[in-house]
Amino acid sequence: MSTLVKLETHLHTSEVSQCGRIPAREMLRKYHAAGYGAVVVTDHFLPGRFHSRAARETFLTGYRLAAQEGAALGLTVLPGMELRFAGGDEDFLVYGLTEQDIVERLPDAVCEDGLPAFHALCRARGWLIYQAHPFRPHLRAMPAQDLDGVETRNCNPRHDSHNDLAAAYAAKWGLRTLCGSDAHQPEDVAAGGILVPEEALTPAGLSQYLARTPDPAFILP
Repeated sequence: MSTLVKLETHLHTSEVSQCGRIPAREMLRKYHAAGYGAVVVTDHFLPGRFHSRAARETFLTGYRLAAQEGAALGLTVLPGMELRFAGGDEDFLVYGLTEQDIVERLPDAVCEDGLPAFHALCRARGWLIYQAHPFRPHLRAMPAQDLDGVETRNCNPRHDSHNDLAAAYAAKWGLRTLCGSDAHQPEDVAAGGILVPEEALTPAGLSQYLARTPDPAFILP
């Protein structure tokens, strides 16, 4: 039987996400101390900021620093993103991406192309897209046909994410579920996550595991 590993699905680094307050290396030390075996770095990928290959290399700064620290600590670090499309404030967590995918395979206008087009790209590439905290005030839950899943348990302590409504939405439409800390500040670290087998600790491995496990085991406070 595979060993199960604590994995953080949603965190931000101060190097890339303007709302982040913890540098990548420090973030990894905190997760290592909390007993996590893996994290996905999901810095904000915002409209108008990453239209070029050089800009997407910059986007990976936080992930790459985290990966260096993770290698020293024995903690797996995977690339991801929290994507936002032009014309809205809704956010979407993307899993299964590699560095090469982010730098070379994302369209320059991915944020302007919109959610349906991006979901089609995800299906073609084996990536998964989950709407993050869809029921926070002033946000809209997106159509189920344009999503693979919903973050049904967002553990950030400064927001009322109405997780009960997110869980009900996922159940109604048969969407996959997810739990994450949404870590920006020290008090957010290791507030949530999921348990995954060791073989899921690659971009493709995580995407495949989530695809076949619609309701992974949550890590809760």
